[in-house]
Amino acid sequence: MDKERKTVYMDHAATGEVRERALSAMLPYLKEQFGNPSSLHGPGLAAKKAIQEARAKIAGLLGCNTNEILYTAGGTEADNWAIKGYLLGNPDKGKHIITSAIEHPAVLRTCEFMKRFGYELTVLTPDRYGIISADALRTHIRPDTALITIQTANNEIGTIEPIDELATVAKDRGVAFHTDAVQAVGTLPIDLKKSPVTMLSASGHKFGAPKGVGFLYVKDGTKLESLLHGGPQEKRMRSGTENVPGIVAMAEALSEALASNHRKIMEVRDYMQERILHEIPDTVVNGWNEADKGAGGSKTDSYSIYGGRLPGSLSVSFKGVEASSVLVFLDLAGIAASGGSACSSAENKPSEVLQAIGVEEPYLSGTVRFSLSADNTKEEADYVVEVLKETVRKLRNNR
Repeated sequence: MDKERKTVYMDHAATGEVRERALSAMLPYLKEQFGNPSSLHGPGLAAKKAIQEARAKIAGLLGCNTNEILYTAGGTEADNWAIKGYLLGNPDKGKHIITSAIEHPAVLRTCEFMKRFGYELTVLTPDRYGIISADALRTHIRPDTALITIQTANNEIGTIEPIDELATVAKDRGVAFHTDAVQAVGTLPIDLKKSPVTMLSASGHKFGAPKGVGFLYVKDGTKLESLLHGGPQEKRMRSGTENVPGIVAMAEALSEALASNHRKIMEVRDYMQERILHEIPDTVVNGWNEADKGAGGSKTDSYSIYGGRLPGSLSVSFKGVEASSVLVFLDLAGIAASGGSACSSAENKPSEVLQAIGVEEPYLSGTVRFSLSADNTKEEADYVVEVLKETVRKLRNNR
């Protein structure tokens, strides 16, 4: 691949570009149709109609009722609202929360915050693939367990959890179940009409909408306390003028994302993974690996049409190098990747996710996350591998 070409972008788990259809759908609501949805005149009513049509479209794509979709500013707000809103709205349900050690900080930090209000927190440890088992969950539910929150798919290693099975365990015990599905919505098929989850969080920019818009699915009959107080927006549940252009774009982006060729993404990912493992010694892949099938590995592949890992996710640990140095060389070569979650990468500390699944030094600090989309090609994968081979070789020789 010619090094003068545009950036090879392999950090889609952090964010991606706005999809063309989504951009076209939102533009009129930035100029001609700029009304406030709370206004009762023509422009306002047109904006109100647009966000209601978008809500119906999102609900239809996810198999739920229109009134079960509540707009937010993104995944972090949705996670905070689900956890704080449910616990504050249902103080009689108990004072115990269950989550996992590999949740996004928006979940983990929020659960820890609730300890200030007398809640006790149980943090489940996953297996080496990042899986939380139904048996592990079942043994930790207590009579006073009020809420369980387990992600649908991990943002660093891509592991897909058996969410319906976990949520069924919760439902059988009368406990509300929230899932952070930020990395999964737009990629995995989700039918909320059949799923036993109580709440589900999503963020638009992860599947081709602009940043700053997301939603929270709340099952009918679930009591939720508001976090933002003021006007009557979102059934008086979430005050603030709605992000009309973002909402319209989010519905269009979700439709387009679900129609993407995720099998093609997985093929390029697997091709790139195979080359890395075969051509760069002392390298391991984190999370579910298809090579582990039949070798005592997790049964996660039975839960997803893409096996046990998101189709574009590839977390690789290189022995004896620092990820920060690898990323600098990749960036100089026009390759965009990350060392893990974009939300916590600036903290410059070992990944809590990798530590939870048992990754140790000298691999832990040498972990790079690649996350592919349908736009990535085998030609790009070849270029990335060649740059990686030379980079890792140089860094190891200079130790």
